[in-house]
Amino acid sequence: MVMSSLVENNVVEFRTTFQPVLDQDGFLINQDDLVCREITDLSLMVIRTSKDHKKNAITIKDIFNAKLPESLSASLNDNGDNFLWISPDEIWLLHNRNNKDQLLEKLKSLPKGMSTTDSSGAYGILEFSGNNVDALLSRWMSYDLEGSLTIGKVVSTTCGQAPVCVYRNIQGNLLMMVRHSFSHYVAGLLKDSAKRI
Repeated sequence: MVMSSLVENNVVEFRTTFQPVLDQDGFLINQDDLVCREITDLSLMVIRTSKDHKKNAITIKDIFNAKLPESLSASLNDNGDNFLWISPDEIWLLHNRNNKDQLLEKLKSLPKGMSTTDSSGAYGILEFSGNNVDALLSRWMSYDLEGSLTIGKVVSTTCGQAPVCVYRNIQGNLLMMVRHSFSHYVAGLLKDSAKRI
């Protein structure tokens, strides 16, 4: 029996997480000073790092030309890939879905003790923009988004009772990664609350 590699069998198939609750233009929320839409051009890879911080920093620099993100922060490389610190041994890589084949090729060179998993099928990504984003999310999150989640910061928290990861990108927009199994619950909370903003 001949085994084939992940790269050879990689077939990209995107399925939207929030499609049933989006409007005809693809927005979950679209009102004055508050916009929320699903991001469909990004994929999510989980990189499990080693216990050796120095080795991790060198590896991320050599393979991706990026800085290893510090605690609760993100880093960005020249290709627009975002590296999000999730825990001391876990980094999430948000990258352009169209570059997945190139990325998988690079991941072949990860050293022993580091591994990766494509988690694109497990998460949906929402992008929030506008002046009322923090007011909306503060109804369902205990984390101080306005004061603590500044540009380049990342935090794992909850939205209602759903675990989420939120990140403020360099444009100042907030990205929320939501597990597919919680997507309709989170969408319901947000759409209902947005009516009262």
